[in-house]
Amino acid sequence: MSSEQPQKVLSTAVTEKLQDGQVVTIRPMDRSDIELEREFLTSLSPDARRFRFHGGIGKPTQKLLEQLTDIDHEQREAFIAVIPKDAGEKEIGASRYALDPDGKAAECAVVVGDEWQQHGLGILLISRLIESARARGIERLYSIEAADNHILNEIARKWGWECHSDPKDPTQVIYSLDLTGA
Repeated sequence: MSSEQPQKVLSTAVTEKLQDGQVVTIRPMDRSDIELEREFLTSLSPDARRFRFHGGIGKPTQKLLEQLTDIDHEQREAFIAVIPKDAGEKEIGASRYALDPDGKAAECAVVVGDEWQQHGLGILLISRLIESARARGIERLYSIEAADNHILNEIARKWGWECHSDPKDPTQVIYSLDLTGA
């Protein structure tokens, strides 16, 4: 792989079609997306926010929004799924990872707006994340999730993620995907 490929993967927007025919754009997230992220997180149902943030959050704080949109595209990567809205865009989902200190594994997360779930958007977002991680040479992605997120459990197993109970917290499970295989 040339040294140009990881940057190309990170910097390009792609247009995809959901199962219902809706066209979405998936692109790298940056600081200018802070208001999109605020509106998106605020619009999530309490369950969606609980699953994403491992607990109930109400209105996202400015500090949280800054952390979520301050992406260096080296140690931390994030992609945002948007659709056209009025004169701008509306966020309908996001995926992200943060590298572990050893640079070989990264913790990841995906969140899809409630009304956009079960349309194939989550798979598109995680696929984009996997593509980026592989281009960087990351060997493993993992995600720590609520054990009662049964929909995610079904999806993760279907797509080949391993699932183990979190030894530190019985209310959580750890999903892991080896990126070194074919």
